Amino acid sequence: MASDKENAHKHVFVSHTNLVTGKMDWIVQDENYDYVQEIARSGYGDMLHDTDRNIKYYKAIRQAIKLLRDRNKEIKVLDIGTGTGLLSMMAAESGADTVTACEAFTPMAKCARKVLDANGFGNKVKLIPKRSTNVTLDDMKEKANLLVTELFDTELIGEGAISSYTDAHNRLMEEDCVAVPTTGIMYVQAVQSDFLRGWNSIQPVQLADGVFITPGSKFSQCSGAPSLHDLQVDELAGKLKLLSSPIEVFRFDFSRRNALQKNEKSHVEVRALQDGKIDAFVMWWDLIMDPQGEITLSCAPCWVRGKEETIPWRDHWMQAFYYPSNTISVQKGSFFDVYSHHDEYSLWFETKPSINQRPIGTNGVHMAFSRTRLGQINNKCRNQVFIDAMKEHVNNDSVCLVISDGSLLSLMAAGLGAKQVFYLDMNRSCCRIIEEIIKHNKYEDKICILDKRPEDIIAEDLFNLKIDVVLAEPFSQAAHLPWEHLYFWYALNSLRPQLSPNVKVLPANMTIKAMGVEFKDLHKIRAPVGICEGFDVSEFDKLIETSSESADEEIEPQCLWEYPCQALTSPIPLAFLDFYQAVENTPKMHQTTELESCRKGTLNGVVFWTEFSFHGDRHISSGIIDDDWQGEKVKWDMFSRQAVKLMRHGKLIEAGSKIFISTQFIPEVGDFTFTVKGSQ
Repeated sequence: MASDKENAHKHVFVSHTNLVTGKMDWIVQDENYDYVQEIARSGYGDMLHDTDRNIKYYKAIRQAIKLLRDRNKEIKVLDIGTGTGLLSMMAAESGADTVTACEAFTPMAKCARKVLDANGFGNKVKLIPKRSTNVTLDDMKEKANLLVTELFDTELIGEGAISSYTDAHNRLMEEDCVAVPTTGIMYVQAVQSDFLRGWNSIQPVQLADGVFITPGSKFSQCSGAPSLHDLQVDELAGKLKLLSSPIEVFRFDFSRRNALQKNEKSHVEVRALQDGKIDAFVMWWDLIMDPQGEITLSCAPCWVRGKEETIPWRDHWMQAFYYPSNTISVQKGSFFDVYSHHDEYSLWFETKPSINQRPIGTNGVHMAFSRTRLGQINNKCRNQVFIDAMKEHVNNDSVCLVISDGSLLSLMAAGLGAKQVFYLDMNRSCCRIIEEIIKHNKYEDKICILDKRPEDIIAEDLFNLKIDVVLAEPFSQAAHLPWEHLYFWYALNSLRPQLSPNVKVLPANMTIKAMGVEFKDLHKIRAPVGICEGFDVSEFDKLIETSSESADEEIEPQCLWEYPCQALTSPIPLAFLDFYQAVENTPKMHQTTELESCRKGTLNGVVFWTEFSFHGDRHISSGIIDDDWQGEKVKWDMFSRQAVKLMRHGKLIEAGSKIFISTQFIPEVGDFTFTVKGSQ
């Protein structure tokens, strides 16, 4: 018997850079942290909550088994990437004679064994803890004739489906086998969207009449990152101008040997539905689940489906945008070309002929900036807050210091007349791009990039000038949670001797707020599954819960505009920081705040965000952007990630119920901790 000492988790000290202070810290971490985090953040639970997926797989498996039985065949099933063993249990329950399941990820293979045993299939399903490409006929004893898989991601082929299917058909399957699903059909639709354009390249910023900051064609005309832009597209329906009908571009045959090609291209001529400019293609796919073609699992967006059709919610399979290298204008009724390409793992779509090789951007924008950050930089309302604040506090005698990663604030200050601007950006990739934009706008004589850590900057680096205005967005590339964008405050703390007595700090302060909500769907990614299509998968729930306790933070970042929710409490301030105050003079915080529910509902999440004040009534929120938060759907800032505490078990609460949030803050390490104590 193993001793308690042998069973105990081993912990190690790990050095890391503090996201807030920028300094090196040591933290204690489970030695298998990366391992358990992969389990905790896996999409298995989300898939198991996808009832539409589960029902259609089960129905298709039954039909495939009946088809083989009608052919007087012994039904021998191979389930590749079994996960929890769900599809294997469906096959066994539907009358398969033998079922072989393979799962390469060791923790999931162990979990599948427990799930199979708990449901009485331990002796009916042979579980092989290997990748399918490493499985041999000696492992299986004989070839299978029913291939059941779920190897798909948002791009359909991004998880290696082509190679896995090809290998299985060539080595492990009988030639006249049946596959579930049998076919994948991929569609694209051309769209115009100013909104999407702002997520793909740096756009000009207007400071005043006739005064612009221009990024130059190198950064404003960009084909985008060489990867998909996956989103809950249904939430963008009103921001897209549809320029074509859905276009079938690829058809993947999963049922036949050597039917899948690693490299493929297609060309389709399409009629334009209306005048416009093709900014992007939205892509999705359907699966034909059964050989008879009667069962279709669709990932189509809402505007393609019938008005009465129930649209399943999925976070594991979304739609995706792809940005062509060349944007073209089209006229209603005219024809334009769509060139589609895929390699073994990825897709790309063009408006003009190109070599069959995935394009790779060369300007560095998408290496330095996330798409969310690009959208933030291009957000006109957000930029106007900065511009208005600078117009009030920056003049021809001003010496400005900008502290932010990849920010246009230094150019804004120079363009609005500042005498001298110093720019401190600790992210080298971002800084190189901003430096090129500075040169393009001919502000080299006004903007000095500080190539030092803040604690090493001396008066001579600032030309012996005192700083009159400190500017920050604030934004730190390394930050994940809203209150982690505080590096500028700690950098400023090192530079206080270089500030003038009447210095203006923009933003002046920060408030952290919270609100209890009822998510329509997002909570499912952390909610236990329990029974799935009649099968008990609670062993999987235990694995996720144990892994989450070891790997997960209490609160996680999410882009909530993609996930509808309704407010159950009013937004309440939890913490306040004054940036005029030195870090060492800021007291530690330890307090409890009460949130009272304003309506009946199921509390399954608490959302946290920040608001930065730029003096007067000017502020920037990373959370709510509309005062009408009591409506059917809360409107969240689309260019920030909010922080969310998701409840594994939602709780029905009445109006007047109380939620308590404990807030702790240790200024010297920049550590905010929030604990939701529950409701009563």
